Amino acid sequence: MDTGQLVLIIVLAVIVIAAVIVAVVVGRRKKAEVNRHRAEELREKAAEEAIGAHQAKAESAQAEAAALQAEVEANRLRKDAERHAEKANEAHGRVEEHLRHADKLDPNANPDRSNAADRSRGGDMDRDRPVDADRSREVDRSQDADRDRSHVAEGERLTRDRSGREGSTRDGDRNL
Repeated sequence: MDTGQLVLIIVLAVIVIAAVIVAVVVGRRKKAEVNRHRAEELREKAAEEAIGAHQAKAESAQAEAAALQAEVEANRLRKDAERHAEKANEAHGRVEEHLRHADKLDPNANPDRSNAADRSRGGDMDRDRPVDADRSREVDRSQDADRDRSHVAEGERLTRDRSGREGSTRDGDRNL
């Protein structure tokens, strides 16, 4: 092997090494460019998702505010219903009081009511009656109790109906 061939082999080796180095550098640059492009796409996608996340968070806050407002309204309506029920009970008490007073003044006006009033007061007239009168008095009491229960049940039904119209769906919000 002479020096010319040796120089040729060295030159070829340097050219091959330079070509490999150039190919590696170009490959890395292309890979870096692809990675940059992919990173940019991911950033754009993240920005879009961030907008969606902020919008969902705002909608969530809005829904929570609406729920709180509905709860406040339900509480207000419940208090109104309680006030109306109290007024109705007071009016009922006044009516009963007026009826009792009227029965005291004129016991012949409505004998059934005056007997019921006497029974509720524990009148002495009942002690003088025979046993059959006591049985009829017990029947009257059970009928009065049944009527009272039906009035209470009717009031509860009306309260449930009213609370159903108010849009309350939670069990704790209903007056059962």
